[in-house]
Amino acid sequence: MYKNVCRLLFCLSVWALASCAAPGPQPPLRSEVFVLSYRQGLDLLERYRLREAEHHFERCIQLDPGAYEGHWQLGRLHLMQGRIEDGIASLHRAWELEPGLQAARQLILETYLGRGKEALEQGRFKEARHYFAGALNVDSTGYEPLYQSALAALWLKDNLAADSLFRKTIDHHPAILKVRWHYLQVQLLLGRNPKAMPAQYRFPDAIPDTGNIGGRFTEVAKAMGVNKFNGGRSSGWADFDGDGDLDLAALGHPELYYYRNDGGHFANLTKESGLILPEGGIGTQVADYDNDGDADVYITRDGWFGPGKKHLFQNDGRAHFKDVTDQAGVGNENGSTFCASWGDFDRDGWLDIYLGNGTGAIGDSTNVLFRNNHQGTFTDVAARAGVDNRKQTLSTAFGDYDGDGWPDLYLENFTQPNVLYHNNGNGTFTDVTAQTGTAADQVDGFITFFLDYNNDGLLDIFVGNWSQYDVVLEDRVAGRATHPRDRSVLLRNNGNSTFTDVAEEAGLARALGTMSGVPGDFDYDGYLDLFLGNGGPTMERRELSTMFRNNGNGTFADVTAQVGVLNLGKLHGVTFADYDQDGDLDLYTPVGGARPGDQWENTLYRNEGFGNHWIVFQLKGTRSNRDGIGAKIRVKAGDLFQFAEVASGYSFGCSNSLEQEFGLGKHSRVDQVEVQWPSGQIDRYQNLEADRFVLLEEGAAAPKKVR
Repeated sequence: MYKNVCRLLFCLSVWALASCAAPGPQPPLRSEVFVLSYRQGLDLLERYRLREAEHHFERCIQLDPGAYEGHWQLGRLHLMQGRIEDGIASLHRAWELEPGLQAARQLILETYLGRGKEALEQGRFKEARHYFAGALNVDSTGYEPLYQSALAALWLKDNLAADSLFRKTIDHHPAILKVRWHYLQVQLLLGRNPKAMPAQYRFPDAIPDTGNIGGRFTEVAKAMGVNKFNGGRSSGWADFDGDGDLDLAALGHPELYYYRNDGGHFANLTKESGLILPEGGIGTQVADYDNDGDADVYITRDGWFGPGKKHLFQNDGRAHFKDVTDQAGVGNENGSTFCASWGDFDRDGWLDIYLGNGTGAIGDSTNVLFRNNHQGTFTDVAARAGVDNRKQTLSTAFGDYDGDGWPDLYLENFTQPNVLYHNNGNGTFTDVTAQTGTAADQVDGFITFFLDYNNDGLLDIFVGNWSQYDVVLEDRVAGRATHPRDRSVLLRNNGNSTFTDVAEEAGLARALGTMSGVPGDFDYDGYLDLFLGNGGPTMERRELSTMFRNNGNGTFADVTAQVGVLNLGKLHGVTFADYDQDGDLDLYTPVGGARPGDQWENTLYRNEGFGNHWIVFQLKGTRSNRDGIGAKIRVKAGDLFQFAEVASGYSFGCSNSLEQEFGLGKHSRVDQVEVQWPSGQIDRYQNLEADRFVLLEEGAAAPKKVR
């Protein structure tokens, strides 16, 4: 900016120097000494010789303290030196001397706002408030000064100040939806009834209220000791210590934590466990890669932040972990990895892992397929297998979409068409995206996973789409998608190796800002529901998580408020698991943004029950991989049929409990269970009692009741 101003000044006559920066009254003539010093200062400023230029502008002020030009240029120079307060003081003096100098006013305003936003992102909220207050002094009704001041108050948890500032922002800028949205959230924080708000301040939400659906969740993270405060990224559940209940690995930026489940509380035993990673990461992928009967952990790094070494932690069965990354050969240090998925692609009984490296950050964007060599080492065979994709892969998932017994591979590619690879059964894959209709190239997807949402025994595909904040709010107002590239996608499996996008008819086709999500039957009515974690990287984004209840007729309803999982933050790596072993799915949500100041507490929602029956299966492979990942389970109870395939590591690095939970509705018994193992073994069992935890061991004549 300063170069353009200097060139203008040089072109004007001596007596017009003062009027070149902005319109205003003609100033008096300056002395020849003043003009000479001023011109020399401009010349030095043009050549970025700041200290020498500073001397000449100070000389101008000494010669004529009432001439605004010296103060104006000195203020700009100080800003270039990083002397913000000095610069603003000089600019204020120039503006005071020449009220028509709008360039000084604008530069003061931009400086206050820029410094305030920087402080906000860094978590220096009081400093941010100070700068935004300065901006308000310059422009008391401007949108940015008002809105940013309100955001700073919100981050400081000064809700009364935020209430006043958001209301004033609406008064002066009534058409901006996100201000009304924030104002609504502040009313809730203050314990006020939003319906009592004056009409001119309400957010015109079109999401219907479905009423009481018979159950609810309670937030218990702090009480249970798992309210990790960080830039939350992902989570993984398993019985790491072999004591019969589910423990938790929670990953963020920074740090990886290990929480041991002690019944009524979780103990943070990160240091004792050896599951230590101070720098944190993105995805938490849990699986028994060495088939020794315990859960190991693979951490993907570092996504949008650039290349990062991945880490494989081997469990000794007692939740003591050893970092075996280097000897296993799975570090992939040059990859900017977002997420990964476990799967036995060659069906040799050992789990392999596929990495999505295409975040667009600096690094190698080639995806990796690590084949398990059975001896604690892995080999990258992506090129040989034909899956060395170089697109912007964020999320990956294994799933046998065509039912031929071989796990296929689906890639979500951000801003680019997705890819479906068909497993040929000979160590290679074929890109079948075009013929299957699975590109989902009309959206900018973020996460993906397989599920059977309509209980027809076929794997469907969900693609969650990240969206711009304004579009998310516009869609809430419209109750539908208003922009074609910002909605979710639900690809229904047609049973003939083709898929149809049914998101609109299913009630899922609106922008949500989705960054994570998991399927799970939270009310145990026999139909898979969806929980989506939403958000975005900017400090202003505070949008709700979303719980979609499956209506059992191919449609979904937003029941977020009704079931008590209103999480207003930035959710990643959300997971379902029955941590308290009471027979229902609880929900853990890592929360946090990309900026250092965007830190939140993770949340744990305990399911209080919805009054339905259930059965939970624990799988133990013998010829297949020990976890039974890739196994297909078919459950029949009366007229209710369900199908699931065991998976780990999909979506945003999510690792739900590998226990397979099936809601039975009002059915008190299971008529038939069929397990098709990756080895090809098929086991069938009849007449099982409901409301039980059951062990299914590959090839066993009968299931074993666990509890």
